[in-house]
Amino acid sequence: MKFTILGSGGAIRIPRACCTCSICKEARQKGFPYKRLGQSLFLHDGFILFDTPEDINEELNCHSIPRVDHIFYSHWHPDHTLGCRIIETLMDGSGKQVDVHIPKNDINITINQNPVFEYYRSMDFCNVISTNEDVYINKIRIRKIQLKNEFAYAFLICQGNKRVLYCPCHTMHIPYLPDLYHVDLMILAKGYSTILNDEWTNFERDTLRIIKELHPKRAIITHIEETDGIGYDEYKVMEKDLRNIEFGYDGQVIEI
Repeated sequence: MKFTILGSGGAIRIPRACCTCSICKEARQKGFPYKRLGQSLFLHDGFILFDTPEDINEELNCHSIPRVDHIFYSHWHPDHTLGCRIIETLMDGSGKQVDVHIPKNDINITINQNPVFEYYRSMDFCNVISTNEDVYINKIRIRKIQLKNEFAYAFLICQGNKRVLYCPCHTMHIPYLPDLYHVDLMILAKGYSTILNDEWTNFERDTLRIIKELHPKRAIITHIEETDGIGYDEYKVMEKDLRNIEFGYDGQVIEI
């Protein structure tokens, strides 16, 4: 399986608009990998996109993605869904409907009380597939893992004997299911380093604990927030003290 991290940023991008901190200045000056767009992952096998942040059109262009056949949504939060107009863009460019996979309990995005995905379906821009059953695309099996907060999902992506767990947000709520132990790769949302409360994922308290307990062969951290005030070079230094853990970046290609 071949993946590209299209965007590794959190709800607050790097650089943050109008911000003059050193992290944002550096990102404007140097670009990628110091710059981080909205969280999104692309699986080349099957042309599968996970989530559509507001930056998704730029991300697909930046990383020369030739085609998108499937979009999987993890949850309704704006930083993961508000680029959904890419559905119309893709259809207009290729003339081919995109399969949009949403959880059974739905992602109800509305404008003036009009459901957006239903509108796109009615315009024949996409097929909307609402199920929590496993999805098979070519030789890829994608299992939706409902998180313990009951509204967000992770994905267990399998091909042959290879397993990848992708949790783009809300890492602290990953359930300890038997199939999630000892996977070949985990791609997990980082959580905050500077904020510690019971509501939001914390990197040291939650993410590192989950990695330690589930024992993946390799872990890549993504959904990295500007508000933590940590730059790309600092993350590379942090990696030296973290066994089999690395911090992802926009454009990173991963092969399993």
